Amino acid sequence: MKKIILAVLIPLLLMGCISSGVTVKVNKDGSGEIIQTFKIKRDFVGFMSMSEEPTDPNLIDMEALELAAKTMGEGVSLSKVEPMPENSPYAGYRAYFKFTDISKIRVSASPSTSPEAVTEDSDDWISFDFNKGPTSKLTLYLENEEEVQEETDVTDLADGEEGDGSSEIGEGMGDQLKEIYKDMHYWMKVEVNGKITDTNASFADGSVITIFDMNFEKIVENAELFEKVTGEDPGSMKEYKNELAAVGVLVDDQPEIVVSFR
Repeated sequence: MKKIILAVLIPLLLMGCISSGVTVKVNKDGSGEIIQTFKIKRDFVGFMSMSEEPTDPNLIDMEALELAAKTMGEGVSLSKVEPMPENSPYAGYRAYFKFTDISKIRVSASPSTSPEAVTEDSDDWISFDFNKGPTSKLTLYLENEEEVQEETDVTDLADGEEGDGSSEIGEGMGDQLKEIYKDMHYWMKVEVNGKITDTNASFADGSVITIFDMNFEKIVENAELFEKVTGEDPGSMKEYKNELAAVGVLVDDQPEIVVSFR
């Protein structure tokens, strides 16, 4: 039973203590910067390397980040990595990648649940097209239209196989799940260096387009919505898109987003 509990709770705990996001900044000539943020509560750093102690207190793997630059496309280079401050309750980093032409790159839209860099095996990419002019036009293509969701399905954990005892874990987990999920935050944003003149994006604020911003603390605070998202039949994020947006959890599920700016 203890092994079953650990097998279930460790992935959930790791997900719950992680913040992971990507912001793509685009200039008027199509060049720009990708900022990748990875944060995990320092108390859980040991779980990220179960077999050995991490070689870096902030889980920075320069070789993996250099590889990430290559997988993002032509003209992408790692420019700097900033570790989390020593007095922060979080370990992690912000990695900055420069690119020369956004139409030649792609970025992963899947939230990272480890400090390892994105690889060719990532199952969800966003690619871009760019037309430079007095009013530049940026087009985002979501290659995988499946909405971004938690990588571990709570209902799968609760069901289990008959007789293995794992079904007991799903009973009365409401409060525990809230504690696990409340610090979970994933996001993907695009920021243009200029004024947006037109866009079909569902969520635009100033010069920033939000593809998704999933702050689970906002879901936890809404008991009815939390039950729907983590219930026996949670369905898809699309089904609850409006309810999620009402509490500030944003998911733009369009396969193509166009932004004009100058």
